[in-house]
Amino acid sequence: MALEGRAAVRDTLTRDEAAARSAEISHVHYAVDLDVTAGERTFMTSTVVRFQARTADAVVFLDFAGAVESVECNGRAVPDAQHGPRVRVTVRPGVNEVRVTGTAPYSRTGEGLHRFRDPLDGEVYLHTKFEPFAAHRVFACFDQPDLKATVELTVTAEEGWVVVANTDPVPVPLPDGRSTWRFGRTPPLPPYLVAFCAGPFRRLRSSHHGVPLALYARNSLFAQLRADAPEIFEVLGRGLDHYRRLFGLAYPFAKYDHVFAPEYAFGGMEHPGCVTLNERFLFAHRVIEDKRRRRAEVLLHEMAHMWFGDYVTLRWWDDLWLNEAFAELMSVHAQTVVTPYGDGWTAYTHHALPAARHADRLPTSHAIRVDTPDTDAARVNFGPIVYKRGAAVLHDLAERVGWTSFAAGVRAYLRAHAWGNAGLEDFVAALRQVSDGVVDRWVTEWLLRPGVNTVEVSRREGRVRQLSDPDVAPRHLKLTIAAYDDRDGKLLRVRHPRVSLTPWRLEATLDEFGSPDLLVPNADAAGHVKVRLDPRSRRTALRGLSTLDDPRARAVVWGALWDDVLDARLPARAYAQAVLTHGPRETDGVVEALLERAVTAVQVYGAADFPLAHRLHEQLADAAAGSDRQLVLARALVSAVADHGLLAELGGGRSPWPGLDVDRDLRWRALVRLAATGGELDGLLDLARAADPGDSGRRNALEAEAARPTAAAKEQAWTRLFGDDLSLAEKKAVLAGFRQPGQEAVLTPYADRYLRALADRVDGRPEFVLAFAHALFPRYTFAEQRVLADIGDLVASEVLSGAVVKVVREERAELLLARAARACDTADLER
Repeated sequence: MALEGRAAVRDTLTRDEAAARSAEISHVHYAVDLDVTAGERTFMTSTVVRFQARTADAVVFLDFAGAVESVECNGRAVPDAQHGPRVRVTVRPGVNEVRVTGTAPYSRTGEGLHRFRDPLDGEVYLHTKFEPFAAHRVFACFDQPDLKATVELTVTAEEGWVVVANTDPVPVPLPDGRSTWRFGRTPPLPPYLVAFCAGPFRRLRSSHHGVPLALYARNSLFAQLRADAPEIFEVLGRGLDHYRRLFGLAYPFAKYDHVFAPEYAFGGMEHPGCVTLNERFLFAHRVIEDKRRRRAEVLLHEMAHMWFGDYVTLRWWDDLWLNEAFAELMSVHAQTVVTPYGDGWTAYTHHALPAARHADRLPTSHAIRVDTPDTDAARVNFGPIVYKRGAAVLHDLAERVGWTSFAAGVRAYLRAHAWGNAGLEDFVAALRQVSDGVVDRWVTEWLLRPGVNTVEVSRREGRVRQLSDPDVAPRHLKLTIAAYDDRDGKLLRVRHPRVSLTPWRLEATLDEFGSPDLLVPNADAAGHVKVRLDPRSRRTALRGLSTLDDPRARAVVWGALWDDVLDARLPARAYAQAVLTHGPRETDGVVEALLERAVTAVQVYGAADFPLAHRLHEQLADAAAGSDRQLVLARALVSAVADHGLLAELGGGRSPWPGLDVDRDLRWRALVRLAATGGELDGLLDLARAADPGDSGRRNALEAEAARPTAAAKEQAWTRLFGDDLSLAEKKAVLAGFRQPGQEAVLTPYADRYLRALADRVDGRPEFVLAFAHALFPRYTFAEQRVLADIGDLVASEVLSGAVVKVVREERAELLLARAARACDTADLER
């Protein structure tokens, strides 16, 4: 039985290959031995894998992307076993043992085993990130989620280093000054959840009801870790209590460590016992309260994975939603109980759901449960549809069946598949036990179909309806329709009924409403729909949204107005004016999000100048000294203003506003904006680097240098992107600076170079290629029509990978969207 397909030389695994291998292989155990003291480029790796094979004389393969030195199978050497990123062995029925030794390169892309040197003290730090298909870059394994295995890890490290992994270690000193860290056997884990971090990390400890807790950070960030640790430990402890009650199951692992990893590619990753987090969640500069709420949300998201993903694991990446949508929903639902920040769903409606609806606006819209033929396809599924739309429709399901019944179904699911793998049918079977049959219809309509339904009110016909759309099938909807009247300058609710719409009954009458000033479908944000306000309601919202007392309904209206901008139904200028007029009513975190969209509306979707900076100046002058609102307004002003004198003053670390300190974050924002608008930096970058000499300062300087609107600056940035000197995190900083609105003259020549680079780097590292394809798509060019045609030809040529094609198609759609929005703004100006 040959389990190796014709794609053997490609570093990917197909769903069919994985299914065939899991049918043959079971009872897997890895003994992994790594030596990270061998040099700066490579490390030594040895794996002994024991497993049972079902049939006689089966040829199976292990995934391994390093350089093989030797392979033994059942005590016999196997010559020429490596075929590209695979190691082929012939096994016998029953128990087998394979030993693979070799070397593998360190990564600078954030995947595999990433190596980072701290520029502040020269110390080296390592961390792993394997999801969805990178464990085999470090050790030989069956790199698929449904071949869970117990793991015994041994790491030989430099003297003075700390090594953190999924289980507790026993460090053993070696005579040459190095040390070996032997870790206890893990529970059954898929390879993508095996993890370790190594380096001279500093640690803070705590515990909660018998669960050991620890936080780790590199030495140069230890002061920030110590300052933030009490709040983090509080969230972790209260979160563990909440999930234990909700799931009817205590935290299922022996310890709960969190490592803040430099240049981390994700926000966080749910390795059991060894959660890795992006260092941006250690606040090295001043943050508003909402940033602390978002950090708590991330901590609770990764914690939910301890049950959804780690204790019970998906079988294949088709069911990524079973990990991510659940973790999203649980983290939002938990906020009210676990944190002091209140209702999580209103914040989620503001911050996350617009991104979910926007993803469905693009031609690459897909179902939440994604058909995933191989691991290349799995890479590009980690996006807002699976995470955010997934969370929204799970929230809708929980509202329909009741949260008590929903939680009971979740507990049944976890009990039935403890330490194993599960998929869609298993989850549905658990929910059928506690629901009235709505679950099967919900799966068909919400998980397996793409798109979001649009709901609007027709005042002339006195009806609410879901619109017909050839690309989005109608669904069963239960919506709250809120009606408000303007009474003495305040919008007061006069009706709040629920209506039902079905695929066969797309409309419902609203006779009892009379003629209110504002009608808001889905006012409680319980259903996942796009809301289109009727003209009178939109005018009322633009005039008086801040007088509406219900924060959830306001969030829905704000989302509807932003959707209207993106759908070219509302001039960008009108949206920016609404944010300036009514935004001050919202919390600081919401104001920050609204102002970011207002800046985008003016700079990207607007056809003419709008005095956004001037109005922000006025509001900033009235803001309380030292308040979060003052900081939010200052950041927004920096993004919008072209006053080089003000930007240079801020870039030099001086504040014109009493009570506002110019920390390094605000300083770098000002310098990037100064560079992008063609201001003279006059040594300001050197001063800022001296004040911020670490890796974050280097990345910010790279972004500022790339943002300058000169041919020399763009050429320097382009050269840096294709050199070997920078890590992926540093290249992403260059990418972030390169493409700026208003720089069409200097960016137009790069349209052709972008297309050639994509075609030439088809086989390059996918992490960089995807980032490049997204960030440097020629959105700001004097050759838009030619770009659109050439992109179409490149996609049709079939030289690009499916993942890159997806990104390019999305970026092409974004360009068309921006053109339509600017036309809408122009038409409004000409009226």
